Amino acid sequence: MTTEGGTGDSTHLEPATGWGTFEARRLGTLWLAWSNRGVLRISFDRLEDILADEAPVPTVYAEPLSRYFDGEPEDFGEVPLDLRGTEFQLRVWTALRAIPWGQVRTYGGIAQEIQSPRAMRAVGQANHVNPVPIIVPCHRVVEAGHHLGGYGGGIARKQALLELEGIRLHEGVLQPGQMELF
Repeated sequence: MTTEGGTGDSTHLEPATGWGTFEARRLGTLWLAWSNRGVLRISFDRLEDILADEAPVPTVYAEPLSRYFDGEPEDFGEVPLDLRGTEFQLRVWTALRAIPWGQVRTYGGIAQEIQSPRAMRAVGQANHVNPVPIIVPCHRVVEAGHHLGGYGGGIARKQALLELEGIRLHEGVLQPGQMELF
């Protein structure tokens, strides 16, 4: 995984080199932007601020996404990323990538995992600004009470992604036996 830490100085950051769309079964159109380093952004809405030419989504991104939306376990480990965020955000996003397909964690569990046990809200905020949902699976993080919690793409999308991975829900609550707590 390629990552770029946020320093406030964006002069050294590589610009987007392309953007395109991917049709995700059950979710509709995803908008992707990438640089020469890897995926910069995935959005459920049109990317209005990308100053690059539209192009077909490169195979290195499209094939794992296709497998994922076909219901095959996919960890996206080989997908190059160009993540840009603070040191804390990068730690959270790295922890999210370690959550296996079909499993969930709590915000508190992720906070403990990254050695910041009181930072549950900050973990939630890092999830909210995650630039590459699905590949960095913020949808796999739920509230301590087993409720879905929030999701930048909307609760219906979060539920659809979890159900695609075999997570059983009833009225927005995870069914017993599906959480690993730290």
